[in-house]
Amino acid sequence: MVSIIDEFLKDLKINGTAEKTQKDYSKFLKNINKVKSLEKWDKNDVNMFIMNKRGEGLVETVDLFKTKLKRFFTWAGKSELVNHLNT
Repeated sequence: MVSIIDEFLKDLKINGTAEKTQKDYSKFLKNINKVKSLEKWDKNDVNMFIMNKRGEGLVETVDLFKTKLKRFFTWAGKSELVNHLNT
């Protein structure tokens, strides 16, 4: 069975996304998927992830996470989970 992450990564590759960017997305998505399956995330999960990361790191890093989440969930047809994020 092909995971939603693999489908997303395949789509990135098909659309000419740089290999480094593909690897960054792969690592990021697979790490957060370990905590809770991305297919089961809701808006609260997105908000909690951002709040936790905001407490840990640089604003620029949090903005990058927000961009990655927004791109993934928009691609997955769940843009309502990330529409509120300013990127």
